[in-house]
Amino acid sequence: MFKIDQVAGELKSNDPIELNRQEKDKNFRIHSKPDIHAILRDIMKRNTLVTVYFGQGNNFILTSILAIESENNEMVVDYGIDEKFNQSALRAKKITFITSQNRIKVEFTCDNIKKTRFEGNDAFIVNLPNSLVRMQRRNFFRIVTPTVNPLKCRIPLPIDDESGTAEVTLLDISCGGIAVIDHHPNISFDPGAIYEKCQILLPSVGTIIANIQVKNTYEITLRNGLACKRAGCAFIKLPANMYAMIQRYIIKLEQMQKSH
Repeated sequence: MFKIDQVAGELKSNDPIELNRQEKDKNFRIHSKPDIHAILRDIMKRNTLVTVYFGQGNNFILTSILAIESENNEMVVDYGIDEKFNQSALRAKKITFITSQNRIKVEFTCDNIKKTRFEGNDAFIVNLPNSLVRMQRRNFFRIVTPTVNPLKCRIPLPIDDESGTAEVTLLDISCGGIAVIDHHPNISFDPGAIYEKCQILLPSVGTIIANIQVKNTYEITLRNGLACKRAGCAFIKLPANMYAMIQRYIIKLEQMQKSH
């Protein structure tokens, strides 16, 4: 549990707080309970600062997550120093939490806030959120894909090409696009090139089908010392369900990487 000098306040008109902007895009909203709980547990373990907004977003308390009680569908949050703001929060019908995980903004809303005791101290307890938004403000969060059993992107070739599809290896993936190794004889990753109906199998999640556009290419050196070309490709109007699948895959991959 931590305390800081200024843990509550009233927002001024020029405070850089965004509660209802386009960042709450449905493409970045996670509904899977296991994924939500995993994200919140990671934030708790890192003792990451959490800002709690209430009173129509005009008041806030700086706090932290103390416990995730999945069996009761509840979350325990540190109590504030200023009792006036604590009481205002307890009267609120809805409170909004904004924090971050690995430099990625996380936002969610909870209700049924109550006062409780946790490890001998006052605390708040709320119902766990049914969904949360996890997105970076400016760029999509990219995660390096496995080198053992790497992800593959299958790209349909023109009808007159008897081989049917070209398969290339992914280096990383995000909700915005992919990076691949450019070494296939039948595919030219020239900037601007567009490939439609590409397929990427995400283990334990499913297969995404997307149109991609090549944005850039440059030389890189792999971990084994070999040099190759890397092509950065952006998804074109990726459907919301495909966004959700990639989000889920990234979360699962992060969990696997942390466990090793």
